Amino acid sequence: MNRRVVAVVTVAAAVLLLGGCRGDAESRVGMASSSDGVTSSDIDALPPCPELPRVAPRADGLPADELPCLGAGPALRLSDLRGTPMVLNLWAAWCTNCDAEMPLFAEVQAQTGERVRFFGVHYKAPRAYGLRSAADFGVPFPSVHDADGDLIAAALHAVGPPQTFFVTADGRIAGREIGEITSADELSALIEEHLGVRV
Repeated sequence: MNRRVVAVVTVAAAVLLLGGCRGDAESRVGMASSSDGVTSSDIDALPPCPELPRVAPRADGLPADELPCLGAGPALRLSDLRGTPMVLNLWAAWCTNCDAEMPLFAEVQAQTGERVRFFGVHYKAPRAYGLRSAADFGVPFPSVHDADGDLIAAALHAVGPPQTFFVTADGRIAGREIGEITSADELSALIEEHLGVRV
């Protein structure tokens, strides 16, 4: 193997490691782009995005860029998600680690009820692909759609999915977890540590 090939392989491995996600994003996104059409059953797979009043963004909070809802519901700004402590998950249709996390999020979401809001940002894939993956993964929370991924990832200083943010009721980002969360106990402990909510 020549040095150039070794360098390319090394860079590719580093990108996947930093992003924390297994899966070939470019090839999967390319495959998904060739299929079009979003059905009502695709949209119904996700809870709808809420209508939110506008509030002033915080410097230490979520970005004020408006994004369309992946499923049903209005476009919204992440900075307007206030009033309840929140777990915000950056996930992607092509991310196998994201798939593995979703049952844990569903379990802990059921345990916290209305004490904690769960919300998602679908990252860097076509909407139809994201909706199909949301159904396949069992994504239990509403999500906005960031088709090119650069807008929110840059604003959040995120290296890629999966990445989870813990946001206080008044909109401050209190913590983040880079990479896959591997158990419901781990997620519960992070919620208690960053948000002060005992699961």
